[in-house]
Amino acid sequence: LFFFSFLLLLTSNSISSEIAIVDINFLLKNSNKGKSILKELDNLNSQNSKKFKKKKNLLETEEKKIASKKNILSKEDFNKEVISFRQKVEKYEIERRKSTQEINNIKLKKVAKLLDQINKILLEYSTKNSISTVIDKKNIIITKEGNDITKKILKILDS
Repeated sequence: LFFFSFLLLLTSNSISSEIAIVDINFLLKNSNKGKSILKELDNLNSQNSKKFKKKKNLLETEEKKIASKKNILSKEDFNKEVISFRQKVEKYEIERRKSTQEINNIKLKKVAKLLDQINKILLEYSTKNSISTVIDKKNIIITKEGNDITKKILKILDS
């Protein structure tokens, strides 16, 4: 019975040392490269927001001008201005969506590149430390704290 318990304990320790968890979201948000990406994206979003807020304000002012001319202009001239204004609004919406999509594409490319770097580090680390399986922390319910290699990977990523 003692031998069986010892063997079970030894087996469970060797199995747990082959499995490690890593918090990918933590690495993306807290690594120097991740912080740099987030800062760059925040700046792009801020610039984008200011640019389109200014354009939106100009369109709102123009809309009020057109509305104030409703009783002054002939119906035909008023309709021409409304159609012209709608085309400007449509152009604004297309430009805004395009700009947002460009920022999203930049984000996807930069995050994919960082994830590739993290993956290479994880492969090298797992080989050196005889780890057969690395699982993202978001997919784990319970594990030993010693299985979490996130901080070790962060140090390597930031060096």
